Amino acid sequence: MQKIFKIQVTKGLSWVEIPELDLHIMCGCPADSVKHLMKRGLITARDKDGVAFESGPNAILLSDISVQNGFFSNLSEFPVLHMYYRQGMIMPGHPNNTGLKPLLIGSEEQIKAQMEYIYRGNYGLISEDEIIEAGVSPEMARRMIRLKLKFRFGSIKPTEEFVESIVVDTQSVEIKQGLFVRRLRLNLFEFEYRGEYVTVDLNLMPHEKFEAPYGLGFQSINREYFSIIHSGDGNGWDINRPCMSSIIVFQGNIYLVDAGPNILHSLNALGIGVNEIAGVFQTHAHDDHFAGLTALMRADHKIKFIATPLIRATIINKLAALASIKEGHFTKYFQIQNS
Repeated sequence: MQKIFKIQVTKGLSWVEIPELDLHIMCGCPADSVKHLMKRGLITARDKDGVAFESGPNAILLSDISVQNGFFSNLSEFPVLHMYYRQGMIMPGHPNNTGLKPLLIGSEEQIKAQMEYIYRGNYGLISEDEIIEAGVSPEMARRMIRLKLKFRFGSIKPTEEFVESIVVDTQSVEIKQGLFVRRLRLNLFEFEYRGEYVTVDLNLMPHEKFEAPYGLGFQSINREYFSIIHSGDGNGWDINRPCMSSIIVFQGNIYLVDAGPNILHSLNALGIGVNEIAGVFQTHAHDDHFAGLTALMRADHKIKFIATPLIRATIINKLAALASIKEGHFTKYFQIQNS
């Protein structure tokens, strides 16, 4: 009986499973990875002791490269949230809450970046000073921190307390009970378990891009004086629709409300090029509204970034961690405007 096997899910995303160890590794985590796994039947509905939940990955192998061909390669926030809540790994009294934590596997640099990115996605701004710097009064900043702490049981904890990690390099490192992994070369990894081997290649070819898990019909929008087009009604778990978003047309200019995963797929379906985008209104920093920002960074001009100072500060912190850039570099790609 085969002890370790691999499934190629889509470009830049594979599944490695070791049934004896109850280990399910999502290799690569581009946008909408969870939806891809659902679509392939690798995430399914389960029931145990009368509790309904989902199966899914319990470990993630990170790409060595944070951005490939202009798109984020490592977006582990939603896969980790899936492990926590839809699989029940962190839910009190849940049959899947066995003390195991989500596991990140990858280079030291990428693990560090993902830990900070998840931290910012989870908490946003984490001190009174950060909130005051965003333009909030000291009294309001104190109230906001008190509210954050109330919902966080009194303390803001580092991601490392909720997510485990293993640094992988060219030397084999043990993941669990005889399962080893090593890097053969950039983004090419080898898993070995009891004499069986599988290799995983997370590289995109120069002409390739990460794929969307859903198809969209093509239509051209009317460039009216003023109109609103709903370009998505789904969420981070809906395999058939883009995440919730809208497009505003005003005086011939095109504005986005949020930039969710696979935003270019939606824009192309509507006959809109990224260079036509005049601005983006950002509502908040969760990945289902944030993950498409790198696509907008590729425009031939600075796109207007319109958000409240608090939201903008959170977005800048999260993007800087994820893309390994300095926070000040945000203004190289976007023209900041307050909402």
